[in-house]
Amino acid sequence: METLKKVINITAMVYLIVAFLFLLRILSVSKFVALFDLPHDAAFLNRFLWAGAILLLAELLIENAYIATLKRGLEREHRQITELKAQLYDQRMKDSVAAPVVPQPDPTRPVNSTPQNGTFWASADRTIPPTTGPTDESDLPPRPDQRPLP
Repeated sequence: METLKKVINITAMVYLIVAFLFLLRILSVSKFVALFDLPHDAAFLNRFLWAGAILLLAELLIENAYIATLKRGLEREHRQITELKAQLYDQRMKDSVAAPVVPQPDPTRPVNSTPQNGTFWASADRTIPPTTGPTDESDLPPRPDQRPLP
């Protein structure tokens, strides 16, 4: 399909070049009439016009068929990608069902759940981070009306 499209495009370009050469009077219509043994110039121009119309119609049909095949191929690839994503999702769901959702604690190191010094921390070396009061804004960025001028 692609080679046919290229051949039709090249033929259309050649046709347009010859048509422009006729319009610019670089090529003589009367010499082509004598070459093809036609009775007058109008018969040659009529055949030349029909050849151009058929060529452009063929190019239009080939272009549309080529675009349709590209779209079909793209839709097929999207369908394959969707199927692969579904398979990957199913596989991950199977793996997640097999694996525990919540990790179990290590039995060699039990967690201390009794209060130590009034707190329920797992170890005594952890401290509570300091909190700021509702009026303490030292960590916040300055408000727009408090920014210094440049």
